[in-house]
Amino acid sequence: TDCWRKMQSSEWIFPTLILCIYGFFSLMRPSEAFLTPYLAGPDKNLTIDEVTQHVFPVWTYSYLALLIPVFLITDYVRYKPVIILQ
Repeated sequence: TDCWRKMQSSEWIFPTLILCIYGFFSLMRPSEAFLTPYLAGPDKNLTIDEVTQHVFPVWTYSYLALLIPVFLITDYVRYKPVIILQ
């Protein structure tokens, strides 16, 4: 418990550790392995070629395009409101 008190008394270690743990668990996406069969199934009626050639590139690049503004906003507001809103 002495180690835990030292870690809480540091001003930057404890929030950084909490943010890393939260980020790890919020980005775990176990459903991604099932996304391609779902999109190619009878519900969405897409072919495997359409999913890999059209859907995934748009998804990846749109995620990349939003990553930079979100990073800048979180740095500007000091992370706390972003964590609360998420």
